Amino acid sequence: MAQIVFKKLLAEKIGCPINELENRGYEILSGGLAASDGMTASSNATLVVQKLGVSLEDHQSRYVNLDLLQHADAVLVMTKNHLDTIKNRFHDQKLPVQLLSFSGADISDPFGGDEITYSRCLAEIQENLQHLVFKLLS
Repeated sequence: MAQIVFKKLLAEKIGCPINELENRGYEILSGGLAASDGMTASSNATLVVQKLGVSLEDHQSRYVNLDLLQHADAVLVMTKNHLDTIKNRFHDQKLPVQLLSFSGADISDPFGGDEITYSRCLAEIQENLQHLVFKLLS
């Protein structure tokens, strides 16, 4: 959800369609520490982002690996545990990893939750990404 919301907010801010972001120098990817490659988004994630006018139809999960991290200008994680895990797993690398939350609070994974749980998580993601996009482009 964070990937597509980030794309949506960034595209709106710079005034282009989402599919033009890469041509403008922005590549936004997502990955998970417990993800298997190639899984589709959950039905509740798909449902709640559709209400924002975006789709997860083409989304496929990706496991976070060193190659993905080394090519990133920024790595945003949802929880302190994710931050610690990446730092510990790749301790010999200088990676630009930080919490997505501007307050430093965890954003809980809604995996397995109902639509309301996903909606709450999406609202947290959206609020934090709005701050990030504003900060990036100000």
